Amino acid sequence: MLFVYIFSAAIAVGTVSYIIHLSLRDRMIDAHGRDIRALVEDVRRVAEYDGGSITIEYRLSWHEDGETKYAEGRETILARRSPQVQKGCEVDIKYLDDDHISFAFDK
Repeated sequence: MLFVYIFSAAIAVGTVSYIIHLSLRDRMIDAHGRDIRALVEDVRRVAEYDGGSITIEYRLSWHEDGETKYAEGRETILARRSPQVQKGCEVDIKYLDDDHISFAFDK
């Protein structure tokens, strides 16, 4: 029985820690990230959820300092935003580094 309590507490602490991590990540991107207009080179749906969101894998490119930069990643977005993230479209992003990218749909 003690194992169940310890396991339940570990799951609860892990869940709360992950939510805090995501919140801090988003704040860091918003505070220190650069606004960039990027071209969607490739995008594909990975998962669809009943709540009206989808997970996509994407590849973006943009020109900076005379060279082309690329970034790849996975993001969960609202399904109603998916027409804005299609191959060949340009999207606004907040870019901190390759691991810290956020789509900026509302300006």
